[in-house]
Parts: sequence; C-alpha cells; structure tokens
Amino acid sequence: MRNFVTSRQMFVLLFLAAYGLSYIPILHVPFKWLEVFFHEISHGLVAILTGGRVVSIELRPDGSGLCYYQGGWRLLISFAGYAGAVTWGLLIYLSAKSLGRRANIIAWALTIMIGVSTILWARDLTTILILMIMGGLLFILAKFSLGIWITSLTQFIGIYVMQSALQSPTYLLDGQASGDGAALASITFIPELIWVIIWIGIALLGFWYAWNHRGR
Repeated sequence: MRNFVTSRQMFVLLFLAAYGLSYIPILHVPFKWLEVFFHEISHGLVAILTGGRVVSIELRPDGSGLCYYQGGWRLLISFAGYAGAVTWGLLIYLSAKSLGRRANIIAWALTIMIGVSTILWARDLTTILILMIMGGLLFILAKFSLGIWITSLTQFIGIYVMQSALQSPTYLLDGQASGDGAALASITFIPELIWVIIWIGIALLGFWYAWNHRGR
C-alpha cells in the first residue's frame, strides 16, 4: 500500500485510524496502556536524571497510572509526563519511518524496555499483568510482522501515543485539582489551564514535526 500513497497521505491515514481506535471500547486499551507507560516512565527517568529515584510504577486497567518517586526536581518531574509521552511517540514514529522494513528493531527495543521496567519498578500484580500483555503484543509484532506491515504498525503505535498524549491533558480540566497540572500549579502558582495549553502545544508541535519530517 505504501507504494501507492505519499508519506503525508500515510500519516493522515494512520492518524485517522489512531483517532478512531481511541473511541473503540476494549480494542484501544493496549495502546492507551502504552501511552500511560511512556507518561509514567518519563516521570521516572526525569526523577533519576535530577537526582531522585523511582520507587515503583503503577498502571491501571482504566488507563490511568502513577509513578512513585523520591527526591529529584519535582517541577520538572511533574512536567515530564505528558511532554515525555509525546516525545516517545514522535521518536517511535520517526524511527519507524527511517528504518523502514527494519522497524521491528523498535518493537524489540520496546519489548526489552518494558521487561526491564517490570523487573525494576512493577510491584503490584495488576501492573505486572498489564506490562506482560504489552510486552507480549510487542514481541509478537517484532517476531512475526513482515515487510510494510512492521513499518506501518510501528508508525501507528507512535502516532497513537502522540494523539493520546494530545487528548489526555484535557482530562485534567475536571475541577478535581489533582494530577500533574494541579501539582505544577501548586509549585509555580501558574494556573493548571496554562500547563494544559502548554502540553497541548507540545503535542501539536510534535505532530507538526512528524508531518514535515522527510524520511524514507
């Protein structure tokens, strides 16, 4: 199929497929878990990079999650979740675009990353099961997808993570005063709405970069 469509046409098709899937019950769940995993792992990595440590990561069946950490720079850690998920999605998309039919390398890398995270930071059965499901699906993708399918499916994963990270910050505007936006508001006295707008802007910038990237 890729021989008959341009790179930008493929981008639009994958985005529409990702957006549509996000509203299909059950089917969207593993992809949502992946976005949440990248969100929480971004919190954790920034905690480590700023001198803290990760205690544990929790993923929940409803698509929510938590990263428990000690130390580190709380402002940057709180900011990193949504921004990090967009960055991971963009890197997956661009890497798949560049690697072409060798994009199974990305699926292998993600499988290993999830396995290591499970060993280091998963402490409850639910999180372990969710990570095992995601790791298993990525293993199947890496092992058995061939040709154009591995490229398109891996690009789809990247775009889904990005569009989910675009939508997710809007859920903070629920009046509950909880989550990363509320944490940043309490630290900086900048309203939660401003942080949501910034995260949405980062996601849109990621899409703009992906749209204009000239790869394979």
